[in-house]
Amino acid sequence: MQPDDSDGHAVANRRHHPRAAGAIAAGAVALLVVIPACSSTSTPTSASTTTTSPPAATTTTAAPPPVTFQQGSSAEVAACEADAKVVEVALQAYMAQKGVFPSPPSPWSAATYTANFEPLTSASGGGPYMPKAPSTTSYVIEYDSSGDVWVAPPGSYGAVYNPGQSFDANPNICLASVR
Repeated sequence: MQPDDSDGHAVANRRHHPRAAGAIAAGAVALLVVIPACSSTSTPTSASTTTTSPPAATTTTAAPPPVTFQQGSSAEVAACEADAKVVEVALQAYMAQKGVFPSPPSPWSAATYTANFEPLTSASGGGPYMPKAPSTTSYVIEYDSSGDVWVAPPGSYGAVYNPGQSFDANPNICLASVR
């Protein structure tokens, strides 16, 4: 028979069940490992568990993931991807109308960046194919006369196409380049 509380209602036996506590602790560990992995672009590299004797308690700490490169915000990465796609589409439209891809007028640099997009942004010759040169605040987008588009960190300008920075060949290039 179970004891009554002050109102005469039966009170459940409040004994601690070690198996239930172990299952709850294991579930908490799983959540602490899975939730950060689901909300981040990388997963924790390790987790450690420390158990002490009576009463049984479990403490879990996750090691921070290793840093491989500085990462911009998801909005900046999305803007980079959108801008690179706009440049690709503008190049294709130019090619469809003129039969060749445009050549940037000068070698790429901070001083020539906006002017190098004039073949694509100018109203003359059937354009504009895009509204303006992409921003260089968080990334740099460049193209060449072969229709290649590549992305680099801000302040980095390549004189020639770098396949390692290709927007088409590297699906995470904006993630790696945005600062």
